[in-house]
Amino acid sequence: MKKLHLLILFRLLFFVVMLSSSISAETATFQYPYYLLDKYSPDGDCWMGMNANGIYQVPVVPKEWLVGPPLSDKSAVTLPTDHWVELGFRGKLIDGPGDDIFLIELGPVSEQARIFITDGAGQEYLLGLATAGSTGGGVAPTEIGFDLDGIFLPFVPCAIRILAVDMGGGSPGFDIANVRARIDSTCCEVACGPYPPNGATNVFPYAVLNWSPGCSADGHIVYLSTSFSDIFTDATPVSNPSQPQDANSYHPSGLELGRAYYWRIDEVNQTDSNDPWRGDIWRFTVPECVMIDDFEFYDNRGNPVTFVWEWRDQALLYISQGIAYSCQKSMVFNYYYDDYFYSEAVRSFSPTQDWAVAGVKVLELFFHGTASNVNPGRMYVKLSDGDANVIIPYDGDPNDIRKNYWQMWRVDLAGVTCVDLSKVRSLAIGFDVGSAQPYSYGSGTVYFDDVKMCTYRCLDGDELKADLNNDCCVDFSDLAEMALAWLQNGYNVYPVTAPNLPILWLRFDGDASDSSGNAFHGLEPSNPVYGAGAPGFGLALSFDGTEDSVRINDATALFSQVNNGITIAFWQYGVDSTHLVGTVCCSNYLYGQQNPAIGINLGCGRPPGRYNWDCGCPWSYDNRLSGEHRYKSEWAGCWNHWAFTKDVTKGAMQIFLNGVLYDSKIGATSAISGISSFEIGSGWYGGYVGLLDDFRIYNYTLSQPEIVHVATNGTGVFNQQLMSPADLNSDNWVNFNDFAILADNWLEEQLWP
Repeated sequence: MKKLHLLILFRLLFFVVMLSSSISAETATFQYPYYLLDKYSPDGDCWMGMNANGIYQVPVVPKEWLVGPPLSDKSAVTLPTDHWVELGFRGKLIDGPGDDIFLIELGPVSEQARIFITDGAGQEYLLGLATAGSTGGGVAPTEIGFDLDGIFLPFVPCAIRILAVDMGGGSPGFDIANVRARIDSTCCEVACGPYPPNGATNVFPYAVLNWSPGCSADGHIVYLSTSFSDIFTDATPVSNPSQPQDANSYHPSGLELGRAYYWRIDEVNQTDSNDPWRGDIWRFTVPECVMIDDFEFYDNRGNPVTFVWEWRDQALLYISQGIAYSCQKSMVFNYYYDDYFYSEAVRSFSPTQDWAVAGVKVLELFFHGTASNVNPGRMYVKLSDGDANVIIPYDGDPNDIRKNYWQMWRVDLAGVTCVDLSKVRSLAIGFDVGSAQPYSYGSGTVYFDDVKMCTYRCLDGDELKADLNNDCCVDFSDLAEMALAWLQNGYNVYPVTAPNLPILWLRFDGDASDSSGNAFHGLEPSNPVYGAGAPGFGLALSFDGTEDSVRINDATALFSQVNNGITIAFWQYGVDSTHLVGTVCCSNYLYGQQNPAIGINLGCGRPPGRYNWDCGCPWSYDNRLSGEHRYKSEWAGCWNHWAFTKDVTKGAMQIFLNGVLYDSKIGATSAISGISSFEIGSGWYGGYVGLLDDFRIYNYTLSQPEIVHVATNGTGVFNQQLMSPADLNSDNWVNFNDFAILADNWLEEQLWP
């Protein structure tokens, strides 16, 4: 364990050196990631993997395991299906001789992951499929390489996303040990390589900002604000230190929890008449809560919890691996008290922490009682600044520590005055008699987990009805949400026009036969499952996201009928599952060699998800219509009708949702060609989970009245529940009745304390 501590210390030293010094002008060097941009676990935030000694499964922190050099050649983070991490690099990913990206995967038994290169801010390119070796065992590493040759992107790639797609291996999952990429870190005239990177979330409130300087800079002007307009227009530099400054780093006096920050670096050179060079505006977010301790990285052998939490008087502390609020472990607190004795667990901070500047208002922790606890006395937390202490008793029922389940304890710090919160030296959890129970004693066991410091909390229950974005305040963001849905009605009647016959029509009424008359029948899954279909459309075929798909007979002949236009239409009912890589349909593709000419994806990423409409050969971003879903209900939990169109002559792509134009673009002029296979329910981005009904393909671009005719069996009537939360009175219509409710709640808050 001492070896592990030394390795972590080495890594921290590596980053102090790297982030406090200027980046070398040398280009095309292989580098490790310098920041964890994002991560997603559909099962929660409990990440597992291998420690520096190769022991698994143990709790891991992806940021510490994957950023910078690896802990050892045996350490790794396990990514089960649909888990992903996005790793940022301090520069642009570039092409060079041979492979440009290398991944090391441990324990090869054919684990797989999809590898994306991204701009770190939402734009992405699916680079290919990483497959570990199929032989060997144990922790033998597999090196997987990717070449960026011939890839042209409309964005600057500076990050890599790794998305696991199977449960192979004994871990189980894709065990990523480390990632390296060929990086060009030169900045030209303006500053680049910001830390935290643009768009970063979960930035620590005591973070130091730094950047790579421009190639001609001999000074830097720093701008930092919580207001974008302060940085964009009436910019005033920070006052301390005086600007311009020499160092390419800046230490704010403190960053506030739950706030978004904007910053900019202008480069100066007094010998150049063109200075200053105005920098880009970058953004990062400090989370509402920061974990003080989740107790996952202790054990009862070489790294006991008492290394960090000091026991005092009668307390006995150790780690439980059987009872935990989250992940695997919690702190067991055996206590005893009487008129002379007490029990405390104390966590000290060195250096002291400034909770005042960070805006800490609440301590949040979870406890789990034991029914056999004797004479519940006073449970409390205690804060100290080194000169004074304050004890804050538990404000619930003392008998709560006899309940055998997890309970949240929120400690209000708003009224704390006798302790200086700008220099918090220690935090303690304790048990004693308390003033209300003299001449008594108590003993027992209480478990503690997930101790956090937080800003104002948005409490569950008794929510403001007009708080549409769930931020515990009714303000202009809620008004904007209502404006987007203004006068929308769940019951709509649209004009209809009967379309021509489709070239493919799969009703899914108990089979996958083609009703168009062209006999392009689908090959069903080996064990097809059918359920109730869209209203008025009989049955629907269910897809499980793994091996279920329908392959179309003779796709070459089918798509030979498509020239300058296409429409793909279907009813869809997605399942709210952890599987968020849903390819509804896709043409032939080969990872790393051939991207699909046609692909439709819904609900990708994390809720509410992302949609992609790809159509054109060769594949390009000019022929992709993509964006973020506004509501998860657009693809999950209810029946929705989708129609995807492309007019090659006009270069127009459109998406219709329930008969209404949802998104569109122009400039998509690539031909619809080269299609030799086509499948429904699986494809490039992975499998689809949910129901599909009435799947049709037309060899021309349908108009809106034709799409409505297809979706409603010619009636033109859509009768569906509105997706927007702005329907405050639940009458399926957003109008002045809803606005009146919002006005009645205007500027009300429901934050605690």
